[in-house]
Amino acid sequence: MSRRSDEEMIQAAFDGQLDPRGFADLEDRLRREPTLRSIYRRYSRLTLALEEKFAHSEPNVIPLASARPRPRRHGAWLALAACATGLLALPFIPRTASGHAVAFGPESHGRLVSPTAAADSFRLVPGSRIELEHGSVSIDLGHGARAYLEGPGLLEFPETGRFELVEGRLWLNVPAAAGLVRCSTSGLSATTADGQFGMIASRGPAEEIHVLRGSVQLTQNRQQRELSAGHSATWDGLQFATIDRAGSFSTHFPHLRVLFDEDFNEPALTPLAGKMPDIGVGPWSVDRGGPIVENGVLDTSGNVRHAAFAPLDTSKLDDLSHILLLTLESSHPETCRFHSEGWAGVSLYTGEEERIFIGDPCGPERGWALHPTGYDARHACPLLQGETTVTLRYDFRSGLAQLFQGTNTSGPALASEWISPGLRFDRLRIANGSQADAAVDAGKPASAAGTGPDVNVRGDIALRRIRVSVLSSETADAFEP
Repeated sequence: MSRRSDEEMIQAAFDGQLDPRGFADLEDRLRREPTLRSIYRRYSRLTLALEEKFAHSEPNVIPLASARPRPRRHGAWLALAACATGLLALPFIPRTASGHAVAFGPESHGRLVSPTAAADSFRLVPGSRIELEHGSVSIDLGHGARAYLEGPGLLEFPETGRFELVEGRLWLNVPAAAGLVRCSTSGLSATTADGQFGMIASRGPAEEIHVLRGSVQLTQNRQQRELSAGHSATWDGLQFATIDRAGSFSTHFPHLRVLFDEDFNEPALTPLAGKMPDIGVGPWSVDRGGPIVENGVLDTSGNVRHAAFAPLDTSKLDDLSHILLLTLESSHPETCRFHSEGWAGVSLYTGEEERIFIGDPCGPERGWALHPTGYDARHACPLLQGETTVTLRYDFRSGLAQLFQGTNTSGPALASEWISPGLRFDRLRIANGSQADAAVDAGKPASAAGTGPDVNVRGDIALRRIRVSVLSSETADAFEP
């Protein structure tokens, strides 16, 4: 390689711009080439001297949103390097904090992928991308500029001041002090130096942009136009349209709002019928059997069919506050009776229609399962055997229902099923039954369940707590004329 190429490679290493392969090649050559080591040492000494000289006079790192690539004056670097003396230990490469600070929100699962293994895992640098399976991510762009991504999403950061939204819902606030920022989808490209806008992209062709403040220079199919606050544009892969209305976008991490909570902490033999939950809009009603509370547990054992409902108010569930969480805590595994051919669990209802069932389905398997309702439903995951707590996550926007182990959804889902989007559940049910009961509930004769010895054996469930919550995004930003 030429002397100039060597200098550029070393400078790129100091700037943190070498990819893993380039960095490995540099280290290998440093071991073998004394001349390259000499150049490296001079650059090391010079870099440390410059950092020490200017660290206190310029305490703030220039944000990537306003920075622009500048041509390197290698002659000046070499002249200064020639004045530097002394040796530094190898293979030390000084690294300073750079890039945009990234924070993952509550109940979120994703990762920040950086171009170099040595990059800070919580800072977005050129070449990075954010892969968000669910939840949200906040990005501090500096000088008051900020981005907020909601998943499922994929956001790429190919270079300073430019984002590419492959999938997800992105809000960007860019004050004048932050400089020019551009965000593109596959068909739309938006640029602003003093504006606020939101973009929506999916794996399909549907794309949207909504201008909330200031103006945006929009490019679509090589045509440029200005979009001002209160206006939106859509692109479906075939048609482009503008609308005199802007949507709303979440701008900060949501907080948990509990809609329903029942811990069954009543005196022994308390009937469930007519009992008010700890948090809720109305009392329990019993349709079948006579479930009672005993020792802090609601237990359906005894080969008796039970069915009890509690009303829910999910009016707070909408396009912004769009995540519903249902957490079920059963009693100790020894007393959690998931062991029979029958079924037992908790369901969410919309009117008279059962939408989601969580619990022990019909069959010999033991443990928790998530599946859509109906007699012929199939398991959506390996059963969570022996677990005492599970959480259902329902996305109001997409209709995706997921099941997680424990009380937190900041991890991979163990089961996923698509149901209808936009559902506001108004009832919760605890129930148990047999295979024959399931057939009858599905509008079939009991004989449809078969004639085996276990067809009329009822399953049981023992619950210690039920909680229903919404991730509330009350800080959403919307255009107001």
